[in-house]
Amino acid sequence: MQVAIPEKIVIKAIQQQYFNKTEAANFLGVSLPTFRAWLTKYDLKPISVDGQILYDREVLKKFMKGHQL
Repeated sequence: MQVAIPEKIVIKAIQQQYFNKTEAANFLGVSLPTFRAWLTKYDLKPISVDGQILYDREVLKKFMKGHQL
C-alpha cells in the first residue's frame, strides 16, 4: 500500500541521513505498521544516537532495491 506523503516531508527526507521509525516509513512510502512488520521480518539494523533509535537512509535505500517487486 502506498501512502501519500506531503512534499514538505519528502524534501526534509532528502536532506536527512537518519530517520526515526515514522520518518523511515514515510521515506520508504509505506505505513508505519508495515514498516514495523518489516523490522521484525527483515534485518534492518538501527543505530542509536543519544538514546534515539534511528535508521540510515542508505541502508533503507539498499533494502528497497533488494525488495522491489
